Amino acid sequence: MKKICFCLLSLGIAIQSFGQLESKKGEPILPEEGDWAVSIDATPFLRYVGNLFTDTENAAPTAQFPNDQFAISVKKFKTADFAYRASARVNVFLETNRAFVPEFSQTPTNTTVEDTYTRNFNNFNFALGIEKRKGNTRIQGFYGAEAVLGLGTEKHTFEYGNNITPENTTPTRTEWNIDFQDDPREITTVTDEGAFVTEFKKGTTFSIGARAFIGAEVFIFPKWSLGFELGLSMAYFYTGNSTIIAEQWTIPTGGNSEQFVTTVTDEGGDSVFRLDNDNTGGALFLSFYF
Repeated sequence: MKKICFCLLSLGIAIQSFGQLESKKGEPILPEEGDWAVSIDATPFLRYVGNLFTDTENAAPTAQFPNDQFAISVKKFKTADFAYRASARVNVFLETNRAFVPEFSQTPTNTTVEDTYTRNFNNFNFALGIEKRKGNTRIQGFYGAEAVLGLGTEKHTFEYGNNITPENTTPTRTEWNIDFQDDPREITTVTDEGAFVTEFKKGTTFSIGARAFIGAEVFIFPKWSLGFELGLSMAYFYTGNSTIIAEQWTIPTGGNSEQFVTTVTDEGGDSVFRLDNDNTGGALFLSFYF
């Protein structure tokens, strides 16, 4: 009951002051020339407030990205009703896993050798645009356009402690499950033909596009707003060929005896053109101006 009374009291105070464009301390409610803005997903905060009316365990809200590209979004106001906006995602991931297997030796030994699996992902997404705002009350609309550019790479590298030799044609090696970034396939480092994968390089992905958007914000507190954004985006995506390098002791194509063979296999890429609506990942966002 206390929670309900507190929320109703807060709502009443907010409604009473909704028509004012300055706080009691004289602070401006709306963004001004020279202001910066940053946005986060409003869902954790709205869920927290909603849970005050239930018996659900209420975890503290967290700051999350306002989009599904994990991009940081900022604005810079040239005037009170015109802003430049930009978003960026820079994701560089490098991981090395190690495992140990018995060392091959023609004499008894208790030593081991090291196998390694290195994953490297790079994802870069950038957007730059302009935004025009309309309205002089606590409810402001906005619209504009932005250009979008993206680049992604992915590479898996495997090194083995036991080499393939005439004396050891099927060495003891770690069989890794290749952990792709997005590819749902379940592939290991041992092929159906018995070869060992030493490198799996996914095709580079490049994207370029443009986006028009429109939305609205409600300024609940001085320079603190709750808003949404709808968009129409047009983009071209290109993914190059993937390359798989593997090695084994076998008879090469056109050969007549077994030997150490390295094979290079290409997987085709693709290109996609897309024109579609979007709605900032389906979530409202909170914006803070300073």
